[in-house]
Amino acid sequence: MVLVLVTAGSAAAHHGHAAGPGTKVSLRGCFLTAVLVPREASALQPFFRRPVDLGMTFYGPDPLLGLWAFSCDGARVAGKPAGRVTASLVSVPTGLTSPEALPLANNFASALVRVDTTSKPFARALRKARLPARVVEKATYRHSPAAAVPWRGRLAVRDAYTVTVRASDLDPTNPHDHANRFDHVAPKGRAGTMTVAIQNALDRFCFPDGGTCTASVRAERGSLVARLMGGREAPVRAGFDHSKLPRVALVLRAAR
Repeated sequence: MVLVLVTAGSAAAHHGHAAGPGTKVSLRGCFLTAVLVPREASALQPFFRRPVDLGMTFYGPDPLLGLWAFSCDGARVAGKPAGRVTASLVSVPTGLTSPEALPLANNFASALVRVDTTSKPFARALRKARLPARVVEKATYRHSPAAAVPWRGRLAVRDAYTVTVRASDLDPTNPHDHANRFDHVAPKGRAGTMTVAIQNALDRFCFPDGGTCTASVRAERGSLVARLMGGREAPVRAGFDHSKLPRVALVLRAAR
């Protein structure tokens, strides 16, 4: 598998000038499970310090809340070993990373609300790049055996939320590349961005309205995710569960 790094044209340039090459984070042996929850734009805007453009929608007429769960066997942050990493990216899709990209989740540019992670080195690197990160010691991720059908991925962040996808339909775009981007504007207009690059990813997809799979988010009362969803549970528009990825490349940048 050839690794592709998304390093040029950072979204930080939308808010200021890119500050150097950024911090590289390499994740290995990763599962990736994601869910997308439809929400009204008026319910999502209050979670951002500046208005975000929610005019471009995907997988239906409504804006989406996205939760991307990674669980990786190992990591290197700025070249230094960082151990196992579990992380959840809470975000809202706002567009595509390239005008020519297909309007699918693997090409989303998103406004980042927060990253929850078990890794202190990863959290420090995120904060240095002006990206919101919270260290959560009690987060677990479980995945079904590779040969099982359906596939099942489940992230549980203790006292916060649980994300589950159970799917058996192979994505017709397999194998596909990921060129995702997550942007954040911090207080005083300081901005940061994270790019995520994966090549030859394989997943099984779930559209729960079809009745052949299940995808869910359950949040604790008063948690950030519950406030974003407007309650402890919400219908999921789409879910994706990937086979184990040999490598995921991240680049973290702060804007000047």
